[in-house]
Amino acid sequence: MRPRRSTARLARVGPAVLYGVSLFAVSVADPPAGGLAPTGPLGLVAVDKWLHVLGYAALTLLIAYAVWPSTTRWLALAGALALGYGVVIEVVQAFVPSRSFSVADLGANVVGITLAAALLWAWHRRRERGLDGGLSNPE
Repeated sequence: MRPRRSTARLARVGPAVLYGVSLFAVSVADPPAGGLAPTGPLGLVAVDKWLHVLGYAALTLLIAYAVWPSTTRWLALAGALALGYGVVIEVVQAFVPSRSFSVADLGANVVGITLAAALLWAWHRRRERGLDGGLSNPE
């Protein structure tokens, strides 16, 4: 019975770890030769900021899935781990010749983390009220 439990845990943690490793690899690799488009959707914010928002929202969702329901503070833990990981990556980028530390990137990470946390919080509230459409047990 023990091996099944560890397999289930790996199935929950594995995607977050794999995504985190991939995110790190992309973050320290040389940027594309032509660079990214200067503006993203709606022409308001650069494409790289949109990528940070989406990337860290996804990371937060995966971390939340990995830690839920092992702790009652799963949402705060997921956000804190995603933010900490983003800070570590930005610090590492400060030492990579083709990259640099960016407060704007950290800000975009926080936006993504906050959006994911808001979605998760809303889902959790619906789940507590029995309005989850039968999704109350993800296993």
